[in-house]
Amino acid sequence: MTDIGYGKVILFGEHFVVNGCPAIAAGISNKAIVRIKESTENSIITEHAVVPEMTKKAIAAILGVMNINKKYTVYLEGDLPTFGGMGSSAAFCVALVKCLAKENNIQLTSEKLNDIAYQGEKAFHGNPSGIDNTMATYGGLMLFTRGKTPKENKMERFKLRRPLHLVVGITGKFGATTQMIRNVQEFKDNNPEAFSQLLDETRELIYKAMEALERLDLPVIGRLMNENQKLLEVIGVSTEDNEKINNAALDAGALGAKLTGGGGGGCCIALASNEKEAEKIFQAVKKVGYEVFITTVS
Repeated sequence: MTDIGYGKVILFGEHFVVNGCPAIAAGISNKAIVRIKESTENSIITEHAVVPEMTKKAIAAILGVMNINKKYTVYLEGDLPTFGGMGSSAAFCVALVKCLAKENNIQLTSEKLNDIAYQGEKAFHGNPSGIDNTMATYGGLMLFTRGKTPKENKMERFKLRRPLHLVVGITGKFGATTQMIRNVQEFKDNNPEAFSQLLDETRELIYKAMEALERLDLPVIGRLMNENQKLLEVIGVSTEDNEKINNAALDAGALGAKLTGGGGGGCCIALASNEKEAEKIFQAVKKVGYEVFITTVS
């Protein structure tokens, strides 16, 4: 039994989202492919970089929520990197839930699928925001506002007129998201007025980005990505590697470039005007020494 879950990037608003500011997430074409086989114990087999104990904990959590009293060998494949804030663990959980549902003749609504995948996500992230599993379940674009509890999260989905072409650069250095969040909290505690102003600027930027995405105004989307990157630099989550990738992409004609996800390295995204321009940006990022791939938001 095989199924898939798609990855995601944060187009706008990471880190500020935990302080009540909306964020815009986008489902990407890269995916996790999961295959299952009943076994005597839960296990994970993959060539991707994973943490086996965490992954087996997620498998057990999902089986428990679904009331399935069996164990499985789980095979993970696909072209979605398992690092750098691409939503890989959520894509894995969504694909696994779909496989188990089909294998055990369980009918699931998308809402129920999302809820179960969230329980698996807890094994990886403790108290996840809910963005990743929601994007892996539904895809597309989403305006996300975090509530005090997962059930209070607000998620507004919307569609694009045509795909966005993104180039993803991978720094190869991955700061723990929890540590980045602590760093931002420290900045906030030490600079409350400055942080409040940054929060207001980000909130205004998010709504401008929503409007630009709805009318697919690529130059404005790109400009706002650059503005968002500057805000992330101020709160200290952008590194020299992030900025090197962004600068290479912009010099090659990207309309905008920024880090995506937790920061501290991780990945960057650059917006291209079309497929041909995406290839130019791809080559430029590769030339400065980073792993890179092209993806789409549909």
